[in-house]
Amino acid sequence: MLSLGVELIPEMESEHKLVSDLMPDLVIEVASRSEAGDILSSPERCADVICLISIGALNDELPIGYHNISSKVRLLFGDTLDAESGATEGDVRTLMEIAQNLRSSQGKVLIHCEAGVSRSTAAALILYACWLGAGREREAMRRVLAQRAIAIPNRRMVELADHLLKRGGRLLEVLG
Repeated sequence: MLSLGVELIPEMESEHKLVSDLMPDLVIEVASRSEAGDILSSPERCADVICLISIGALNDELPIGYHNISSKVRLLFGDTLDAESGATEGDVRTLMEIAQNLRSSQGKVLIHCEAGVSRSTAAALILYACWLGAGREREAMRRVLAQRAIAIPNRRMVELADHLLKRGGRLLEVLG
């Protein structure tokens, strides 16, 4: 887990701004469906979750404990780059709206997809990009990688977010 509370952002140390000045006091946890089920079925671990972002293909099962969270969204699209079965602008706009709505919240945002590698890490990257703002795309990716070292964010989702957030390719660049 990665806490977004009090550490200094390296690029901003000269300005002495804390992360908490820029973003809510939130923790994002990225998980596979199985890992999310472990969290959601544990009363102690589930108690900290204020929002669940559940991403899956049409035939993917829900994680165990899915119904234990009242504030949740289920996005249905495949882990693909094509427009037909992949993420849509509407899916990415939903993530952007969630980021805006959570801006002043405290707690844990749990984001899962089937494997916890591509769609969920792209969703985390989009939330961080919204919270950190333009010019902070590399910092957003560093935060994702610090929380989920196996992250390979879904390129289609990131491309759509780059366009909608008007980042001029900077969000896509962080994918390498």
